[in-house]
Amino acid sequence: MGGRKPAGPLRAGEEVILVDPKGEERMITLSPGKPFGTHKGNLLHDDIIGKPDGSRVWTAMGAQYRVFRPTFNQFVMNLKRHAQIIYPKDIGPILLWADIFPGATVVEAGIGWGALAIKLLEAVGPAGRLVSYEVRQDFASSGARTVERFLGTCGNHEIKVRDIYQGIEERDVDRVVLDLPEPWHVVPHAAEALVPGGILLSYLPSTLQVKQMVDMVGEGGGFTEPEVFEVIHRPWHVKGQSVRPVQWMFSHSAFLISCRKLS
Repeated sequence: MGGRKPAGPLRAGEEVILVDPKGEERMITLSPGKPFGTHKGNLLHDDIIGKPDGSRVWTAMGAQYRVFRPTFNQFVMNLKRHAQIIYPKDIGPILLWADIFPGATVVEAGIGWGALAIKLLEAVGPAGRLVSYEVRQDFASSGARTVERFLGTCGNHEIKVRDIYQGIEERDVDRVVLDLPEPWHVVPHAAEALVPGGILLSYLPSTLQVKQMVDMVGEGGGFTEPEVFEVIHRPWHVKGQSVRPVQWMFSHSAFLISCRKLS
């Protein structure tokens, strides 16, 4: 399995986050001889390459930026993408409620832009395995590129361009994680693929989808009663004597539905 980019000085070819004086972020790939244009002059990539992570750098007109290797949150939120992603606020609970553990065999569908796949791979570790089903070739390709950009080559990650509604080929799977519009079609296949006690987790945006998924899980009798919840992220502003919630928040993105296979 691959890993995060190495520590040490920032290198050509690495992606870095530039943070301006107002706290706004831009992600760039360091390229020798290339400038990053701002309204306060150019910032040369050559002035960043070789600097330690967390350094201060300046534009030609003296504007100060801070430069960091991106965290996972920064990497995901600054990606240029053509597909919706699972937001970091939901990925943490997915890993916990699906109980993703080192050495686990996990099936996910679909891979989309690859954000969740990155964290699933980190959680299962080199002894685990992730199989990503994706019906669209373009999403499969973009998801694979995203994973490789952040983790490098992962030999324990397999992407199948295949409709998971038609079945899951793997057996003795520990976890099945679904980001699909009609996951109820996968419930019978998950029941066949999962080990006893294995977990099925689904990510769904609407209440109508949730109702249909919960009904389907209950009909077969092979799973525990599903747990359904959503995650709300409410940032706060803390500066000087001002301590208050910000005027915006990450409210509803999707519902998480988790249940376990019965023996």
